Amino acid sequence: MAYSRNRMFFGFSTMVMLCLALYIAQRLLWNVPFSLWEKWGFFILILALSQSISIMRLLVTRAAGYPFYWMRIGGYASTLFILLGSLTFLRDICLLLLQVCGEIFSLDWVEDALSALMGEKSVFLLLCISALAAGTGMWSALRVPRVRKRELNLKNLPSALDGLRIVQLSDLHMGSTYKALWLEKVVEKCNALAPDLVLITGDLVDNTPAVLTEDMRLLTRLRARLGVLIAVGNHEYYTGLMPWVDTWRNMGLDVLLNQWKAFEMNGEKLIVAGVADASAEKYPGLLLPDARAARAGAPEGFTILMAHQPRAAVEYAKLGYDLQLSGHTHGGQYFFLFPLISFLNKGFRSGSYVVDSMILHVSPGTGLWGYVPIRIGASSEISLLVLRAAAKSPLPGKQGSINSRFF
Repeated sequence: MAYSRNRMFFGFSTMVMLCLALYIAQRLLWNVPFSLWEKWGFFILILALSQSISIMRLLVTRAAGYPFYWMRIGGYASTLFILLGSLTFLRDICLLLLQVCGEIFSLDWVEDALSALMGEKSVFLLLCISALAAGTGMWSALRVPRVRKRELNLKNLPSALDGLRIVQLSDLHMGSTYKALWLEKVVEKCNALAPDLVLITGDLVDNTPAVLTEDMRLLTRLRARLGVLIAVGNHEYYTGLMPWVDTWRNMGLDVLLNQWKAFEMNGEKLIVAGVADASAEKYPGLLLPDARAARAGAPEGFTILMAHQPRAAVEYAKLGYDLQLSGHTHGGQYFFLFPLISFLNKGFRSGSYVVDSMILHVSPGTGLWGYVPIRIGASSEISLLVLRAAAKSPLPGKQGSINSRFF
């Protein structure tokens, strides 16, 4: 299908950002003794920052060959804007709490504190903190991620598969965020780990094969004893699912689209299945996710499911999968958004979870979506998952990493 973004999503985001800009301008300018020209200048700046995501989208979709540093400038603008909006909201919460405390306890110093928080120095402080945090958050988001080793205890794992080493990559978002040099370094780090499997759980690309095929060819350099497998994510649908599936398969890469592949290790069967993404519902004619069909006809054995979005984990656990690997959430990217991301993904944000008799591991992402390139409180990673046979699984409901460390 032709390259297309979800216009409804971007139209909605444009309006949300415009509303946030009006909120920031009203809260930071209304009672501050700036001159009229200063207020108008600040207001125009806030409006421009609020539309940086929409401007970047136009670059990606309409201006092939644009200088990539434009995306970096736009990314910094959108990141600064989000941070400024967050800090303005937190300041308003503080103002409300101070007013309530002042009325209840008749505190003399409350009026002075309110004046300070609403003064021009407060506005400049919020701008400076936002600018510095945006730079720090972008650096954290755009660097080549570290490797994080996690040992997963699985009660259904045969002893012959104990010690199986899986490198999980997820949410590379090539095209809007990263270029070939970044991916080349990621591939080098993966190969240095000498994994048995490399499993890539979706959102690899943010542009069409015509633009990114050569960059994606770097994935053919990945080395794993058993194989390298790909499952698709929602962004593959935005950029043309089947052209990408055909492109990867023509490169010799295995893409599992409601399909499975069997391996053998020390005489034991290992089955890896991959499902289509739930985004298929918005694209008539494309394959819908079907975890039952994804393992139909597979031999008996320990079964791993690659599913880009973690939300259906409870349903997949009931189908008898032993381990599910997902991404999509980016770990929330920014601590202010953690509650929202958890809510949208049924509580599965990042790390390892016990779901009935299945373990779910949600990668915080190797990369992230380039329109808001920020990571504060949620580091990117190359996940090295070491499977361990255990008589007992971790306590039900336990969240987070299991025996994990960075190196």
